[in-house]
Amino acid sequence: MGMKVVYILPTSVGGLPHYVAELANAVANYANVTVIKPIKTTADNIFSNNVKIVNAFKPFIISFASLAKGEISFTSIKNIISYNNINVIGKINPDIIHFAADLPPILEIFTYLHKLDVKYRTVVTFHDYIPRRSIILRRGRELLADAPFLTVIAQNINNLLNLLKPEIKIDGIIVHSKKTKEKLIKSGVSRRVYVIPHGVYTFFRELNHARSIKEENNCILFFGNICPVKGLDTLIKAIPIIAKKIPDVKLIIAGDGVIPKKNWQIIEKYKSNFEIHNYFIPNEEVGKFFSRACIVVIPNRRQEGHSGSLTVAYSFGKPVVTTNVGEFPILVKEAGCGLVVPPENPKALAEAIIKLLRDENLRKKMSKNALKMAEKLSWDNIAKMHIKVYEEVLNERRSRS
Repeated sequence: MGMKVVYILPTSVGGLPHYVAELANAVANYANVTVIKPIKTTADNIFSNNVKIVNAFKPFIISFASLAKGEISFTSIKNIISYNNINVIGKINPDIIHFAADLPPILEIFTYLHKLDVKYRTVVTFHDYIPRRSIILRRGRELLADAPFLTVIAQNINNLLNLLKPEIKIDGIIVHSKKTKEKLIKSGVSRRVYVIPHGVYTFFRELNHARSIKEENNCILFFGNICPVKGLDTLIKAIPIIAKKIPDVKLIIAGDGVIPKKNWQIIEKYKSNFEIHNYFIPNEEVGKFFSRACIVVIPNRRQEGHSGSLTVAYSFGKPVVTTNVGEFPILVKEAGCGLVVPPENPKALAEAIIKLLRDENLRKKMSKNALKMAEKLSWDNIAKMHIKVYEEVLNERRSRS
């Protein structure tokens, strides 16, 4: 337990706090772990007693959902100055600094100013890597097409910082898929890139007696932040097609963000086939939605890394219907945990959902495979992979010295 690891959690909401909490808890069984984070996050009740917490940053609530909804205040933007407090790392004197929830430009700037990347070994996890030169174009199309004015300003400030920020020394980069690694290398990244899968969130099963909630017939679930890349509009268009064959199908939509206006006509017409919970789902409520569903649907247009919704589905042993983007064909189809279809194709999506809803034996088989994947992607296994990366990073820089 001699190694000292510091995890940097820059954001207060969304799935990233859960990711950092689970990773920190697991690695704490093998190293001395400290997490530097905002004063309040959505994962504060998840951290174990083995993890030392330093509440160094003021709340920063910008997420994909808040960007789309325009829920950004100047106070939140002003709070980014508190990220100068990252210099508290000097008092900890770690062996490894791990930016485990991506590397926002403001953190990169303060890391550079305090020369933390020179003094300590650094590792970054990119959950959804987008080359710097394409950030403005792609994010602009996906997030800001109909966004409020303040949202556009905030995102463009972030884009400008991404273009102008200094380059810090990074000893190792972690991504969740081989395709993302290939993209990094193709873009000219010379640092060593490691592929470590996203661990499976199991703690939701223990909250609020989630395991005791019964599965409902013909109930399907869309879970997570609602933004264009997630393809919810495609799933909503598929519901009328499914309802012709399975009239009592129910789609639960559970997540924060903006449901496209054009989809509300379908929702209003097929009210009995929809159940909408359009808000950030508290940890205690997550399990009940997954427990009720027969199938979890992830209709993404694009997927660079891994999906938190997929890992929760596996922890509950739920079959998945998703699209053939990113690593989904490997993680879902080849693993025998569900079906994959082309993105933005309501008819193909509907046919896959109908097939699974009508075939109970197939769902049971896929459910068993999903639980096997949950074991394979346990956080203990993920932690051991990280420890190997840290050891390699430490040894490599020592050899250079």
